[in-house]
Amino acid sequence: MMFMGSFDTLTDMLVFVMWIFNVMLFVALFILRVREPDLKRPYKVPGYPVIPIIAILGGLFILIATIWTQTLLAITGLVLTGIGIPVYLYHQKHQQA
Repeated sequence: MMFMGSFDTLTDMLVFVMWIFNVMLFVALFILRVREPDLKRPYKVPGYPVIPIIAILGGLFILIATIWTQTLLAITGLVLTGIGIPVYLYHQKHQQA
C-alpha cells in the first residue's frame, strides 16, 4: 500500500470503498425491515424512510462522482478490497480447522 502513492491517494481509495459499504448498510436497513418486520428495534431510524433514501442517493452520488473523476483510483480501491476476500476465506478455513 505504501507504494500506491501519497497518503491522500490512500485515504481517497479508503473513502471510496467505505462509501460502498455505507450504501450497502443503508440498503440493508430496508431489507431487514421487510424480512424481519416484528424484530425488536433498540434504535429507530429518525425520518424513516426519507433519511435512509437521502443517504443512499448521497452515497451513490459520491460513488458515481468518484468513478467518473478518478476511475483508476476507484478500480484500484476495488481490486485491493477484492484481494482481501480470498485472504479472509483462507483465514476462516484455517481458523475452524
